[in-house]
Amino acid sequence: MTWEGGFAEAAVAREFVERLARLEPSALRPAVPPVLDRDPYLSAWTNVEAALGDAPAPDRDRIEQLLPELDARLERLEADPRMREAARRAVRGLLARPWLLTDESLTFVYEPFESVVPVRSLGGR
Repeated sequence: MTWEGGFAEAAVAREFVERLARLEPSALRPAVPPVLDRDPYLSAWTNVEAALGDAPAPDRDRIEQLLPELDARLERLEADPRMREAARRAVRGLLARPWLLTDESLTFVYEPFESVVPVRSLGGR
């Protein structure tokens, strides 16, 4: 099922996934893959998960409809498995943006991609 959601974060998340798919595979196979299980990244990821859980029910439902589509596209990337997981989390960070208590949570979760797809370049931001 695809969701043609009306909030800007859905468009930004889609654009991020589309731009990742256009990158050379070598850009998604860094010499040093991201460390996803240590702070400050881990704390930021926990904040993203909490923000998604705290989103209003209609928005949570829309996000839950959108994520399988985006996750399937990410799975098709020729990328290091940790980069695919980092991309999956970055998508959720982009979607959680309206409910994050601090911008730093998105900054840390998105960081593995900042050099190849700067967050400020997404959605005209």
